[in-house]
Amino acid sequence: MVVGRYIFTPAAAYSSPDARGTLHVDGAKVELRVTEPLLSDLLTLLDTTQEELSLRWNSQGRSGCHASRT
Repeated sequence: MVVGRYIFTPAAAYSSPDARGTLHVDGAKVELRVTEPLLSDLLTLLDTTQEELSLRWNSQGRSGCHASRT
């Protein structure tokens, strides 16, 4: 998953329980020991939120009832 200039690679679902995700930036690779589960959960939540907001925004446009952007 691309996050700005960073690339987050979660640990594979079928890997060992000790496996950790990695964060890549400018050719450097950092193994996430403590924060990997938190970062993974946050990115999943942000992705879900973005999809939900997109659906809501698009449905407002079709209904004719929407707030104007100012």
